[in-house]
Amino acid sequence: MKKYIFTLLSFMLVLASCEVDSDLNIDQKNPSSVPSSGLFANGTRNFFDRINGWHENRLYAQYWAQTTYPEASQYVMTGLRNNVWATIYSNVLQDFKGAKELIIANNEENATNKLAIIDMMEVFAYSTLVDNYGDIPYTEALDSDNANPKYDDAATIYSDLMSRLSADIDNLDVTKAGFGAGQDPVYGGDVVMWKKAASSLLLRLALRVADVDASKASAMAIKGAAGAITVNDENFGINYLDASPNTNPIYADLVLSGRNDYVAANTLVDIMNPLNDPRMGHYFEKKDGVYTGGEYGTANAASGFSAISDQLKTADLKGTVISASEVAFLKAEAVARGINLGGTVSVHYDNAITLSITEWGGSEADASNYLTQSSIPYATANGDWKEKIATQKWIAMYGIPFEGWTAWRLLDKPTLNAPEGMSYSDIPTRILYPTTEAQLNGTAYNSAASKIGGDEKTTKLFWDKN
Repeated sequence: MKKYIFTLLSFMLVLASCEVDSDLNIDQKNPSSVPSSGLFANGTRNFFDRINGWHENRLYAQYWAQTTYPEASQYVMTGLRNNVWATIYSNVLQDFKGAKELIIANNEENATNKLAIIDMMEVFAYSTLVDNYGDIPYTEALDSDNANPKYDDAATIYSDLMSRLSADIDNLDVTKAGFGAGQDPVYGGDVVMWKKAASSLLLRLALRVADVDASKASAMAIKGAAGAITVNDENFGINYLDASPNTNPIYADLVLSGRNDYVAANTLVDIMNPLNDPRMGHYFEKKDGVYTGGEYGTANAASGFSAISDQLKTADLKGTVISASEVAFLKAEAVARGINLGGTVSVHYDNAITLSITEWGGSEADASNYLTQSSIPYATANGDWKEKIATQKWIAMYGIPFEGWTAWRLLDKPTLNAPEGMSYSDIPTRILYPTTEAQLNGTAYNSAASKIGGDEKTTKLFWDKN
């Protein structure tokens, strides 16, 4: 995809004389096309901004409660259903497609690594769409000549995404470069770290399908775990800056907006308080000497409950989308399911909690003390590994709230709160298709909606079998 910028001066010069020096037709300060690295960086930044700035994630995971406008925590999706779809298809995937085309057309140096990195990000983007909506346009999605792309089967898409990601991991050559340090907004050109991130994503996708394709889940989990992120310094995320427009999008929502729309949700606070969780002070502020959560699904007084912590309101807070803690929880789950990754469930579980506590600024001693409480150790699971792992993972995914919501969708733990007047079964398990799809791509939309069991908030995705 080429983006052309023509200046008025060059246009006038062309009209004035056919003998004018051709160099005068080039605006040296405004390139006629965006380089592949620019498209890659822009697509990556837009994707990370979408994931990190998506406040509904924190509501659907029931980490936050609302104040003045409680509609989102009552599952009124308003613009959410349109915004995620539009951002990923129009801004993210189109930029990645354009970057790939330029790399191939220009036979760029280190093309293999660059293409593998972009493809890994495409896989991440498509998997996010599937994890939100279900069946989506995939094989025909970016065909500019097709205004009405078909929707592909979500399970088939997922299988292909894992195969692509596995190939990307194999193709990444850590002895060679990828994008330059100034072109890569995540790892600054470190191909070793991109390979770790790709492996971590493969582990995530593998555990998504563990209840529907155990064989493929096992093979992909083993491969992903072997090269995945292991320490917090390796977390896959953008290092935002302390000045606009490059701040963490949460900062824009919570600080620059000048609004106090969110407080701690009682769902999270009421689980963390009895556990004396050392992360509480990193997540929220005390109110009158204690941590107290607003009632989820209602309009709460902003002054009556624990506010969001200053730590989360930091302009240059790293925008992590895959953490070492999540990887360790995935390993714990895999071993609990009988997948041979090495190590015990308890070892991976303890490591996941420790990584989460230290990621937020707690100490190793804080983690050790937390793990010695009678209700925390994995040994107290009493055979219910899903309850133990899911609850602790849900707490830990506060910074990656989409994974908190997904942990609940996959493992049905912990017990969330149904807003007043709603039943527990009303809590969403997916996002509705965009209104524009019904209007502009009606035949494909109707077919997809029928196939997944209805375009409803409570329709379960293919991997949600519990």
